[in-house]
Amino acid sequence: MSSFGGLSIAVSGLFAQQRSLDVTGHNISNVNTHGYSRQSVIHASSTPQQIGYNGMGARLGKGTGVDAILIMQYRDEFLDNKIRRTSKELGYWEAQKSGIEDMEGIFNDFSDEGIQSAMSNFWNAWDQLSKPTGRLTSRALVKESAIALVESVKNTDQLLKDYRADKDREIVENVDRINQITKRVAELNDMVQKVEASGAIANDFRDERNLLIDELSMLADIQVFGSKSVTILIEGRAVVDYNNTEKLLAVPDPSKNGLMKLVWAGDKQGVTIGNGRIKALFDTRDELVDKFRSRLDEMIKGLAAEVNTIHASGYGVKDNIQRKFFINSGDPNSDNIDMANIAFNPELNEFDNIAAALDPPPYNAEDNRIALKILELRGKKIFSNDSYDVGDHKFDFDGYYRNIILDLGKAGMEATINTEAQISMMKELENKKGAMMNVSIDEEMSNLIRFEHSYNASARMVNVMDEMMEIIVNRLGIIGR
Repeated sequence: MSSFGGLSIAVSGLFAQQRSLDVTGHNISNVNTHGYSRQSVIHASSTPQQIGYNGMGARLGKGTGVDAILIMQYRDEFLDNKIRRTSKELGYWEAQKSGIEDMEGIFNDFSDEGIQSAMSNFWNAWDQLSKPTGRLTSRALVKESAIALVESVKNTDQLLKDYRADKDREIVENVDRINQITKRVAELNDMVQKVEASGAIANDFRDERNLLIDELSMLADIQVFGSKSVTILIEGRAVVDYNNTEKLLAVPDPSKNGLMKLVWAGDKQGVTIGNGRIKALFDTRDELVDKFRSRLDEMIKGLAAEVNTIHASGYGVKDNIQRKFFINSGDPNSDNIDMANIAFNPELNEFDNIAAALDPPPYNAEDNRIALKILELRGKKIFSNDSYDVGDHKFDFDGYYRNIILDLGKAGMEATINTEAQISMMKELENKKGAMMNVSIDEEMSNLIRFEHSYNASARMVNVMDEMMEIIVNRLGIIGR
């Protein structure tokens, strides 16, 4: 065996172990890096060298050392796909849960400022007015409770409008984030292609790309194809194709009073996201708000219509003019009164104009029949499950409003249960993924010692080969000179 050949074998061992030590150090350095997949060096014997024949005529070969042929990344593509399928469900239910919790805060049913509390005070004020004593004070109480109820309703309506505007802004922000992610993924596709064209593996670029794709899967329903260069589809359309991207745009929708809708930047065709966080934002902004606001609106329509019908048939103690109790703030003569326009009739700021009597003045001071009729409305069943419908009478005012709150609570419970289920599934998948790709300090320290010993052994072999060559060059054949 050539001494130089032996030296080459020892040096190949040094280089291979050095590469393994470098990768081990890289793993240890990134132990807390989110999305990092641990790496390891794959060693293989170098191509053997033919050195002649044996006495039987068979060829002889000798080893030439070791090569570091690959820096492998620990990752399971099938597990990644499972996580991304779970991510879209988790993104949807987390956003849905958050949206319902915000809605529950708007209805504010457990505080003195909520609609239910204001309604209760309103009926209690009429109860006081229906009694024969304290008429002036009771009329003042009716006025103040009515104004408080109107303010509570209008405040709730404004909060719902603000809620929709907030969700609209979140949609825009998430669409912008999708475009940022797809742009960066396209850039990483190009980087990976260039690095791996030489035969190397761009592990760190792949980690960054996979982390971005995982984030994208929380936002929308995506499909991912490819390995070296990935293609990403949203609703069947490629948003990333090698280093090309297609942007999503949020543009005002005239049919929804200027709230945003999604279109493709290229041809302006509309697109509906089928799952993920953005889907939940659209559902909460549109369906959730519309569902509960319309039901609350029906209650206010019923309240205004029923109270006005009775109040306009009675009289105050000052004159014989019959007046409506609630009015349309935009058109006082209109009977179309709802959450957006309900107002207390300013003519009733004069307490004596509030009708409690069925007969006109001047001899009606003790007449409380109108007040009693209005008070009886509290227990009158004039609502169906979701609308003001005297023909399908199932609920009175208190029962109808409680039913709204109950349905909102059920929706919140469903969202919470589904969120917890998806979190549990995600934790299980993340644990499996972590067992494969996360860095273990104990394992890396063990590898560090193992590669260090191998490196030292290779270095010792270099010293041995050096000593052999020193004997051959400097000491062989000098005896007898």
